[in-house]
Order: sequence, then structure tokens, then C-alpha cells
Amino acid sequence: MTDESASIARGPGRRQGGNPLLQTDVGLFFCESIRAFPVTASLFPSSRKLAEALLRSIDFRKAAAIVELGVGTGVVTCEILRRMRPDAKLYAIDINPAFIRHIRAKIDDPRLVAISGSAEEMGCMVRAHGLERVDAIVSSLGLSNMNEPQRRAIIGQAAECLCPRGVLSQFQYLLTSGEPNWMCRVGVARFPGDRFLQRYFGEVRTETVMLNLPPARVFTCRQAIHT
Repeated sequence: MTDESASIARGPGRRQGGNPLLQTDVGLFFCESIRAFPVTASLFPSSRKLAEALLRSIDFRKAAAIVELGVGTGVVTCEILRRMRPDAKLYAIDINPAFIRHIRAKIDDPRLVAISGSAEEMGCMVRAHGLERVDAIVSSLGLSNMNEPQRRAIIGQAAECLCPRGVLSQFQYLLTSGEPNWMCRVGVARFPGDRFLQRYFGEVRTETVMLNLPPARVFTCRQAIHT
């Protein structure tokens, strides 16, 4: 790890006493996932390979304002900050206050604005920080676990908040997409994430990341359609 990345991704502060499991990224994520699985939609943090796929389409030389939805323990957050310009800002939103407290203790970077709140209020949060549009949105939200009105509210706001040619990166676990086909046969409900995202974006590209637990598909979405 370079000196620069080390300063961005400092280890979480160790508190005296308490559960040692909650002082690690994997332990905290696992415990919070057990407590609120429908929200986190996973038992393990994102892998570095998944983070790289999510960020591949962002032009960090130009991006001045980035939103992250569903920060978890900050795996993707740290990768975004490592690539960002010195004068850029990252608005990291999570509905779970335990994750927000964790990344505030873990990451010491003035470019990070950690916000505890629902992604369904993303538009209001962005405007509250004096922004009309952002350059990129990186989402680790489990769209397949949401009801249809929630999905529409979040992705609709994402389309409205993005600058022209701005990019939304969203991933979905392969097992929730019904792929491979035998997953459907054993009762895993299929959510066609690509078709859903095409309602809001003119261009949706996909990339499969097998080196993640579980394997995932990344959607890169551009050209928001404002209706």
C-alpha cells in the first residue's frame, strides 16, 4: 500500500472493550447483515475486483462530485477516494448508522462526506449540499430485494441527479438475476436488473465479476432519460 492510499484508508479505531468482531470490516458487515439482511442483501463486503469493475467507467480526472449509495464497511469508498482528484467530493450515503460511524472512524479524508439516510432521499441530500447534478453514482444497493416503488424512486432520482453523460454503476448478484438457470428452478426469484435500468438510461452495459462472494454483474448506465 502506498503512503497516499494508507492515509486515505486508515484502519478502524480500536475501542477498549466491546465485541472484537465488530471492530473488523468483515465482522461488522456480517453482524449487520444478519440483523438486517433485506437491506444489506449480502453477508460479505464487496471484493476489490468488484470495486474495480464498479469504478472502471468513471473518468476520475473530470469527476468533481460523486455519490456512493450503500457504503457498507467502506471497501468501495476507499477505492473511490484513492482515484479521486484532490478537489473532488464523495457523498457516501447509507441507511445503516453503524456503517456511517464505521467509515467516519476508518477514513480520515476531507473529501469524504458521510451521510446517514435513505437512498430514496438522495435528491434532497444532494441539493442540501449545494449541488444540482453529480458526475457519477456508485450503487451497492440490493435492488432485487426492494419493492418496485423503492427501486423506481432510487433509480429515477439517480437519473435526474446525473450530469449529461454522467454514469451510474450498479451491481447485482448473479443468483438474484436467476443466472445460471438452475437458480430459478430452486426457487430464487429472478429480477431482470438490465431491463429495469433500461427504463431510465439509454445505454446499459454489463460486466460479470466471478471473483466476488457471491459472483456479481456490474451495470454501467449512461444517458439518463428525463421524463
